[in-house]
Amino acid sequence: MTEADIHYDEISDALRRIGVEQDSAEVHGALCGLFCTVGGLQADYWLDTMITPVPEDDALIVDALSNESRALLTLLFNQTEKQLSGNDFEFELLLPDDSAGLYGRVEALGHWCQGFLFGLSQGGLTDPEGLPGELPEIVKDLVEISRAESYELDDGNADENDYMQLVEFVRVAVQLFVEEMQQFQVAEPESDADYH
Repeated sequence: MTEADIHYDEISDALRRIGVEQDSAEVHGALCGLFCTVGGLQADYWLDTMITPVPEDDALIVDALSNESRALLTLLFNQTEKQLSGNDFEFELLLPDDSAGLYGRVEALGHWCQGFLFGLSQGGLTDPEGLPGELPEIVKDLVEISRAESYELDDGNADENDYMQLVEFVRVAVQLFVEEMQQFQVAEPESDADYH
């Protein structure tokens, strides 16, 4: 499996197998938030803060599921790191594809933003108002988007276009965050906070 083969549903299955309750979008958002705030973030740190033992009787099954899921999540980590560190703007949010209903995609976008905000806070960001430039306003916008599942939708073309514009806004905002936050990055936090 290559990084290009990673899909939302595969990550969702991997997370479910290891007992992670959050969806792929929220986990990916949190990972991106960590990348913005933690310099030199390592895959093992990220995985160890989010993976918990699966309550199974058979330890061999648990280990096999955990290893398989861990390998896929490591690919996701590497792909995300590569996209965020590149200068070619190829970064993409991990969201359901267009075959999913609009409501489900909007809900996932809200979860992605919730995860991103969580990742920022887990990485040590405590005062968004103290951020440089447009970042405080972007945080406020992401908080609003994180509430997206409460919006009324009619699955019309206008809603579809609005959704696509929000995805593009978040995508560009994250890249701006990565660029602006490099000077403020910290080492991996000591926090025991996790994704569960």
